[in-house]
Amino acid sequence: MIAKSKTFSVLIPDGENPLLFNVINCLSQIKGIKIYLISSLKENPFKHSRYIQHYSYYPKAKEEKDWVNNINIELEKFDIDLVMPIFEDGIQALTKYKNLIYKGRYCVLPSIEDFSIALNKDLLTKHMFNNQIQASKSIVIKPGETFKNESINSPFLIKPTSNSGGGVGIVAFSNEKDIENYFIENKFKINYLVEEYIEGYDICCNVLCDKGKILAYTIHKGIMKGGKIYGPSVELLFLYDDQLYKKIVKLMESLNWYGVANIDIRYDERAKEFKVIEINPRFWYNVDASAIAGVNFPYLYCLHSLGIDFQEPKYDFIKYLNLNGFIKSVKNNKLAIFNFKFIFSNYQLNFILKDPLQIFYRVYYVIKRLILKN
Repeated sequence: MIAKSKTFSVLIPDGENPLLFNVINCLSQIKGIKIYLISSLKENPFKHSRYIQHYSYYPKAKEEKDWVNNINIELEKFDIDLVMPIFEDGIQALTKYKNLIYKGRYCVLPSIEDFSIALNKDLLTKHMFNNQIQASKSIVIKPGETFKNESINSPFLIKPTSNSGGGVGIVAFSNEKDIENYFIENKFKINYLVEEYIEGYDICCNVLCDKGKILAYTIHKGIMKGGKIYGPSVELLFLYDDQLYKKIVKLMESLNWYGVANIDIRYDERAKEFKVIEINPRFWYNVDASAIAGVNFPYLYCLHSLGIDFQEPKYDFIKYLNLNGFIKSVKNNKLAIFNFKFIFSNYQLNFILKDPLQIFYRVYYVIKRLILKN
């Protein structure tokens, strides 16, 4: 399905981000990969992970160039093959200063202009309109402005235009008066998007691209919500839809995209079409689900960045529950805990059991913080 495994080393420079758990789950599936971490956390459970070759603590850098300098120290010291940031801040900083990276040892990255469009909901909406890509109708509200509606129908969603991830900052409203009051009562310092709510369902497409061409992808639909209404789903169904895929092909080509991305889409049941909601220009919370389905995005991203060719991988149309989904399932159906075959082949529990020391310290740090707090 893919090229033979190659022994290489990769540095994750933003090891304090919660996405680290999901990315490590993916890389741990491949033998021969040496994983190095930089983190601004002294107490990070992954410091004790069996999959981490070396852990380096650096206090949070005041300037992006200082952070890049820390990366170069590690790359040169351990002769690491690649640096691979996993979240927006790190990707953006590396995209800006990639010319400073030691011997050009970074994973392929989009241009700073294309990254900014993908990251900012306002710019992305304008980009999609200019490229005739269907998107939800929206209005941008700048700091100090009041909401004046001329083009969108209720109900509404409001969200920060800078990509917060995980549904953070999204609020639903049923009428215009409540939105007007909300902006009066809350003095925001960033732009907000007021978006027309689309009757339908959410679906995601995940991609790895080169010059806008899709090298690998998966499509999944959330079938069980977690604790947050607009947060990531805890149970997924992998599937394929030709109409959706063709739309994503057009979108990524229009952005001339390099690297990974997670695209949130909404199926409009009235218009009978898919509409792009936003792009997360980074790894995503269920990236390890794609690895279980057959597409290991972090590994393929590294291979591509190293110039190693691979055939486009196929993925299985499976159901996947993460750990939170499993807990929720057991609460709803106590007998689910006895379905051992499905649990160990599809859940994050399989990853956890293979890396027990990391989990021990995760629990230890939580208890320690609670004791100190009291």
